[in-house]
Amino acid sequence: MGLGAGFAGIRPLVDRIDRRHRVTQLTISGTEFHIDGEPTYPGRTCEGHKVQGLLFNARAVQATFDDANPETRKHWAYPDTGVWDPDRNTSELCAALPAWRDHGVLAFTINVQGGGPLYVPEIYQNYDNNGFTPAGDLKPAYADRIERVLACADELGMVAIGGIFYWVFLRRMEGEAGGDQYRTIWRAAHSALEFLEGTGHRNILIEIANEIEVVVHRTGMDLFTYEGQAGMVAELKRAYPSLPISTSHMARSVSLEDGVPADSLIEAVDYVLVHGNGTRSDELVSKIQTLKAMPVFQANPKPVLINEDSPAVPNLEASWTNYVSWGYYDQGWAGQGPDPYEWYEPLPRWVDRPFEELTGFQTPPVNWSINSPYKKAFFGRVKEITGA
Repeated sequence: MGLGAGFAGIRPLVDRIDRRHRVTQLTISGTEFHIDGEPTYPGRTCEGHKVQGLLFNARAVQATFDDANPETRKHWAYPDTGVWDPDRNTSELCAALPAWRDHGVLAFTINVQGGGPLYVPEIYQNYDNNGFTPAGDLKPAYADRIERVLACADELGMVAIGGIFYWVFLRRMEGEAGGDQYRTIWRAAHSALEFLEGTGHRNILIEIANEIEVVVHRTGMDLFTYEGQAGMVAELKRAYPSLPISTSHMARSVSLEDGVPADSLIEAVDYVLVHGNGTRSDELVSKIQTLKAMPVFQANPKPVLINEDSPAVPNLEASWTNYVSWGYYDQGWAGQGPDPYEWYEPLPRWVDRPFEELTGFQTPPVNWSINSPYKKAFFGRVKEITGA
């Protein structure tokens, strides 16, 4: 069920934005990403492989994070102040972006509903980082922080991959009393995209939902099946033609044995968006090759972008050498071992050591600087690849 392009619930938020100088225009040409009319990393090759047109990125989905639940909010307190501060979090990301850009990282992912901050059940099932009201309207405080991040990226010539939905909060979008859940989700999608289009920023790629296979498994919502997302992408593209739109799925699901994403979805999206979590480098190469061999992709090649994987540089190598843009995902947790594929669930975050030692980018409070061995390995390698 769609709501069409006429939704106007977000207009007051758009009207009160202080429009600043804009410099960055993201477009897609064939399999390449372009910024301001030129391919990214123009003319660049490395070790015999094409780099021009790729979009190296990092996962920063907590850029606008907040927690409305006082019982779980305490877990995000900064160790140097003892309190959580959402505005500080956004400001410190913006302050870190120039260093990311200097290393050749041109994009990062944010999300209106964030991503998993701590996978400890009593926290994960109760925290409340939802940029939408129960009725599907974008909250003004989240809209303000999103605009700040977009403006910072715009000035730096960077791209924001704007995620809309995360499964934990999709389950809670029940609407007003007696309301229809799908209608609320459609309202939220229009709220977010009308706001983003209305800002005037054009340094944006849209990710409708985070890992649609997970959404379907956890919620049972057929709107997020391959066919359901193909229809949603098509309708939202008609309503917001200035925004390149896709939705993400798991690379683990891309195989001839398990089935590949529906032709209709690959055809509908402006770029193919994949998450590499749970794959080693050889398996990731196989998934990429299977995806690119699909007849529907061969008939109309477009960029393939991974915007969530791991801190594992071997997966970075597997991706860019097969002409797929790669995204660094670093949760941040205690007891980080030498294996970048190590699962993080049994290792909860500590908050009792200096802020300067905080690792990762996804568990608040976040130290957005390039301060850990894994961060240095990723950013350093991207700098080599891109010649930044």
